[in-house]
Amino acid sequence: METLLHYINVLNGFIWGPPMILLIFGLGIYFTFQLGFVQKYTFKGIALSVRNDGGKGTVSSFGSLAVMVGATVGTGSILGVTTAVAEGGPGAIFWMVVAGVFNFAVKYCECTAAVKYRVRRGGEYVGGPMYVMTRVLKMKWLAALFAGGTLCMALVAGALLQANSIADVMREGYSINPWIVGFLVAVFTSVVTIGGVKRIAAYSEWLVPIMGGVYLTIALIVVCMNFSKVPAAIWTVLSGAFTGKAALGGAAGTTVYALFTSAINAIGLGVSRSVMSTEAGLGSAAIAASAGQTSGAARMGLISATSVFWTVFICVLSGLVVVLAGDWQNPEVYAANLCNSAFKTVPYIGTPILTFSLIIFSFTTIIGWSYYGEKALQFLIGNHGAKTWRIIYVLACAVGGGLGTAFSLGWTISPNAFEIGLSTRFVWGLTVLMMTLMTLPNIYMLWRLRRKLKTETKRNLGKLFQ
Repeated sequence: METLLHYINVLNGFIWGPPMILLIFGLGIYFTFQLGFVQKYTFKGIALSVRNDGGKGTVSSFGSLAVMVGATVGTGSILGVTTAVAEGGPGAIFWMVVAGVFNFAVKYCECTAAVKYRVRRGGEYVGGPMYVMTRVLKMKWLAALFAGGTLCMALVAGALLQANSIADVMREGYSINPWIVGFLVAVFTSVVTIGGVKRIAAYSEWLVPIMGGVYLTIALIVVCMNFSKVPAAIWTVLSGAFTGKAALGGAAGTTVYALFTSAINAIGLGVSRSVMSTEAGLGSAAIAASAGQTSGAARMGLISATSVFWTVFICVLSGLVVVLAGDWQNPEVYAANLCNSAFKTVPYIGTPILTFSLIIFSFTTIIGWSYYGEKALQFLIGNHGAKTWRIIYVLACAVGGGLGTAFSLGWTISPNAFEIGLSTRFVWGLTVLMMTLMTLPNIYMLWRLRRKLKTETKRNLGKLFQ
């Protein structure tokens, strides 16, 4: 398994190196300028998200936004940032922000396209890149590839990874058996997801604001407690953006080649974690956008894109807190442990609030990706696959929780306890690989639709604010 992890990391390193950097940045920059810098409507889009315009859809536009924010602002916004810092240095935070700014336009485009070409099936409005690929591009094989990637991402990143993260936090903080945590996660997941998108949206509408408010409050407290160190931390992030982690490693890390490769690693990690955290370019949020009640595709596209703003804001705070704590340079501290070392600087409430935040963040991601996976399977085999999917997904949550991260790498069998440990690094590596199956088809689709998206934006987006 250690060998498999090595090959997965090598493949991810190649794909999410210069090739994907050029694709993601290039597409984000292209749409930003072609669409007249849609980012300028960010706060107007936030205002629109809480207004009901009487349009058609399955859930309210805010409910749709809450589902996608819940799915995106998960451990990717906390653990994803910490793993990026641990592996690529603080400079990865800078590239997450840059990628997020430009990918606002990408998310606007993918959600606008999904709503424009959505269909009504089984009494619900459904859509997403797979429907656009089929209806507009006439490429069913590409749609099937995207849907298959969505299924894999839902199981790996939505169920296994999130349940694994919850179990790891509870084991580290309260010594609770991971299998018990996995069982509880599975039970709560089944209660919510059995009601479909309407119940998922209803839960997300009140869970998302609570989780965001609590986490941002404690993160700001950590920043305020270390206010004198903030300028140095910001400089560490900015300087690391162009030198990566190599410059911190002494003489061996100061060669031109080492600096270059380390900087590329920081950029690649920043871009990949930005896609994972904001889901801009991934195409998954477009599935949730398709269910939103709206009078126009551009309107829902803009509302959906505001989720990037919230995610980037949380990512910046998460990264700043980790850099201020200083333990990111310790190779023995990783993922949830790295977060905990930062938040425990707040006496009495730091660790409990981090634990609460991670659990809620992970749970909203679990229920959001359950919906994404269900719609992907529905596209592939029809409506009759919904119940089967929910059973499989709930079981995956139970397994993901039970397969805690008590072991350092790969799969290790304990002959005494008969426990199997799943490496956090291995799951993150597998998650990035699954992202590729969704991102590449989605990017190709957006490029093919660039003229249609420009026309839709010019005709309808400006009218919202006249």
